[in-house]
Amino acid sequence: MNLIKVGRLFSCIIVCSFIIGCAGNKPPHIPSYLQDILKNGSLGPKLAIIPTGIGVVGGENFRSFKNQSPQHKVISTQEFAMGIAEVTFKEYDAFCRSTFIDCPDDNGWGRGSQPVNNVSWLDAMAYVEWLSEQTNQVYRLPSEAEWEYAARGGTSTKFWWGDEYIQGIDHCERHLDGCPEGTELSKPGPAGRFKANPFGLFDMTSNLYELVLDCYLPDHKEAENTMEARLEGGCGEKVFKGSSWLNPQPYVHLSKRGAIATNDKGRSIGFRVLREIKPSQGSILTN
Repeated sequence: MNLIKVGRLFSCIIVCSFIIGCAGNKPPHIPSYLQDILKNGSLGPKLAIIPTGIGVVGGENFRSFKNQSPQHKVISTQEFAMGIAEVTFKEYDAFCRSTFIDCPDDNGWGRGSQPVNNVSWLDAMAYVEWLSEQTNQVYRLPSEAEWEYAARGGTSTKFWWGDEYIQGIDHCERHLDGCPEGTELSKPGPAGRFKANPFGLFDMTSNLYELVLDCYLPDHKEAENTMEARLEGGCGEKVFKGSSWLNPQPYVHLSKRGAIATNDKGRSIGFRVLREIKPSQGSILTN
């Protein structure tokens, strides 16, 4: 009799837990971070650990943005880590000095914590290859699916906070009032000056467009629900994601995408890194 009662109680707990889970009472994600150590003892870019889950890529009902449709589901089955912000001049200049190459021009905007620009897709690939060699980890550019899944921070809305643009959360529309102090300048600003999304990432619709791995295709037709980069179609051009400091509304949203040749550069183009995560890897966990 006691065994029957215990069994019923255990079954009840399982059923109740299942119902609660289905009701959407999942606790909010608390971001965690890591940084790898370079060979000279300095730290690499700060990374946020992106959890597994289900997300969406692309937008709907954007008559002027047909290259963002159709919206489709993606499934992330493996954690990865992504730069909390775009690679900065300080981080990229370390690569330049180490490899004896010329550093990119900063347009007179300053270096340090400013996001690096005037770099090509090929330059970004050279940087992540160097970072991999420096840390004995696998660094690369994110795929478009990984980038947008991380940018949405576990949401499926147009912005990570909802479907309506709100001035100053992750972007400053210079022609509108309400920009946080110091963000209304007509240039990119220091990385991480706006609010972080639920996964701990900054500047997903501000500062610079961001280069990803994928070959540019005119839309998301035939896209699969994996996180893999789309590398078909001849690959004459690569995808860049997000929005930049140059964009007014309605040109600011997470599904925005464009095309760029692998050797082209611009003052509105940058990138952030992805680091693959494998069990039992030695890195510095940070708050």
